[in-house]
Amino acid sequence: MAAGKMAIDSCRHKTAYSYLEVASSLLPNDHWESYYVISLRLSFMMASAANSSCKYDEAEIILQRILKEARCTKDKLPPYLLLSQIQPPTDTNSSYRLSPVFQAQGKVADAYGTCSSILTQLGETIPDSVDYEIVGAMIPETLRKYDEVYCDDWLGKKMEDYTLRYVIRFYLQMSQAAFFSKAPHIVAYFFCKVAQLSLENGVCQHTPQVFLQLSHIIMRSGNNIACAHRIAKNAMVLSERFNLSDQMAQLSLIFINAVGHLEWFHAGVQRLRVCFDSALSSGNAEMGFFCALQLVIFSILSGEKELTLLLKDIDYYLHLLETYKSEISKKYLLSYRETVSMLIDKGEATSIEAKEYLGDANDPGNKFMDTYYCQQVLRNFWLGYGERCRHFAQKGFARIPQGRFKEVEEIIESMKVAVKHADSNIRNKLELLQAELHGLGARHNKAVALYNAAIASAKKSKFIHEQGLACERAGLYYKKMGFARDALVHFQQAHACYKEWGSSVKVGAIQRELDGFNSIGTSFI
Repeated sequence: MAAGKMAIDSCRHKTAYSYLEVASSLLPNDHWESYYVISLRLSFMMASAANSSCKYDEAEIILQRILKEARCTKDKLPPYLLLSQIQPPTDTNSSYRLSPVFQAQGKVADAYGTCSSILTQLGETIPDSVDYEIVGAMIPETLRKYDEVYCDDWLGKKMEDYTLRYVIRFYLQMSQAAFFSKAPHIVAYFFCKVAQLSLENGVCQHTPQVFLQLSHIIMRSGNNIACAHRIAKNAMVLSERFNLSDQMAQLSLIFINAVGHLEWFHAGVQRLRVCFDSALSSGNAEMGFFCALQLVIFSILSGEKELTLLLKDIDYYLHLLETYKSEISKKYLLSYRETVSMLIDKGEATSIEAKEYLGDANDPGNKFMDTYYCQQVLRNFWLGYGERCRHFAQKGFARIPQGRFKEVEEIIESMKVAVKHADSNIRNKLELLQAELHGLGARHNKAVALYNAAIASAKKSKFIHEQGLACERAGLYYKKMGFARDALVHFQQAHACYKEWGSSVKVGAIQRELDGFNSIGTSFI
């Protein structure tokens, strides 16, 4: 048993399970009666090691036995929580197959129901439904409490109640399940409720996650971006006060999902790489692959990694998934792989037989379609297929309540607000959009200044692909205006940027522009 504990502490979960299995075999047949405490501890360690070793069926059997033999509610809380998290292989025909967290295990409804049942037994009231108006009032109320309570005195107030700490954990788990099986405002309700519980009762090792989730809700509501960013950063600082190495990957992932777009994309890439390695080494494969998914997205958005190298990374993750068997992670990775393959060479030499599986495109609960439409917009934008890009954007907006296209001027005003919070990620895009608008309006001097500014901003942020885009758009503008020499210079710069990015298809498109200059001759230049 001691050897198993040491193996768990050093993240050797398969070895730990073997040791603990031997220890269990040495116990007498009546060990639950004669050695209750040892049996309880040993069995839970075995279940944890089995879960981290992808032995999901074994983990579930052990946990169910613990729940049968446990003598009090306190002893049942840890196995119930782990049971709501375990990840048996996904049934790809399951009606729950599209949830990136619980549907990796095919049991979202079971997870939500388990958490709801336990919370009810612990004295919490779980509503069957929640009105929008209630949630709309809860968010500002929670923020008001946060501003009133968050201080050194509260930070020094420890949540001593063992049961209450588990109440917090079950609410967090149920909120994550609700994210993929309930309406968004219900998720917001639970996160606000657990945040208020924490503000009323003090801090524990789960408090950082509570407020990271709260920041996510605030960001989604769009009411107070600066406040959401502040709460998220405070939560990460608070996490440093606890020994949360086992939670760090999850906390960083929530931070990235909540406010990662406000910080330099390249910093997010580096953070996610560390989280992926940390999660896998600690036996939390599920969280590791969620980090990998975000890592791929941020790598595409930032242009941080040459595309063929990024494709190799994705294939490495897919190879690992042959062992870890997370169908939902595989589904999303295949979608992102298709995008990268299209950006490299339209998939001519880089595609694979395995393709993204869409499921029922008309099912409003099919959340994978949101990703699919987003990836289609991204692919067609970079490939220059404007009508296709617009088509898929309309499809995506149709899935969003009150979703609609905005006029260019309205988008620019929104981006002016966004750049105050995320200058390094937004400025070059804003300047390029403004340059295009001034170019269409025949305001030549302003267009030129903004094209130059967009190129400089993209270069400063190390967005090599967007630097190439700004050069390409400037080249097309100069070509249209008859400034051939300026057009040639910018096309040459775009060619160099796209080559560094690793996009053969974009390099080819720019090369055709350059060939046009060569066919005209130097006298035109």
